Amino acid sequence: MRHLDYTEQENWRQPDDTAYQSPIDIATQSVQPQETGKFAISFQDEVQYDDREIGEQFLVHGQLRLDDQIWELERFHFHDGAEHLVNGQRHDVETHFVFQHGDQTLVVASFGDVSANEKTGAVKNIYDNQVNAATLMRLLPNNHSYFHYVGSLTTPPIRHDIQWLILTEPVAISAEDKAVLHDHYPDNYREIQSINERVITYYNDKN
Repeated sequence: MRHLDYTEQENWRQPDDTAYQSPIDIATQSVQPQETGKFAISFQDEVQYDDREIGEQFLVHGQLRLDDQIWELERFHFHDGAEHLVNGQRHDVETHFVFQHGDQTLVVASFGDVSANEKTGAVKNIYDNQVNAATLMRLLPNNHSYFHYVGSLTTPPIRHDIQWLILTEPVAISAEDKAVLHDHYPDNYREIQSINERVITYYNDKN
């Protein structure tokens, strides 16, 4: 399937798009503390591959419990080169877990960086269809501290009013993981968007 051309990003936006777009560059010195927001994620074992114009998606059931609210996991996908920056720095990979609660959408984003100590990669296992819930948990850090803001999807349609939880601690991935992503869909990250006076909060997971 022909995927989105990331050299044509200027054509993606629609006339009714808001100024609150994603991804953004998060300046840690400007974030505001968030007192509540502890969450837990669970996955089921079965994962289905779905190749779409916006890129390869992995369909899986799971749940996010955020405070007292339950969000249902629909899918996840990878970006070869993180979409969000932190203090101007780009991580090697960004994984997006897309959740729904009624007509609301929330995305949990997890960074990954290549580590020489990581020999068996979760990403390659997923593409090889050797995957279960334990494999998916390896895409998330043990510490669930995160940045939160309201933005948009990063692929067409650039739907807005999306809740973003950007996990601060990257997970280790293998060099083979990075190579697999680059081979499948290289450099599939959207350009950084203006913050436009949005408030970005930080939740510190102390446990």
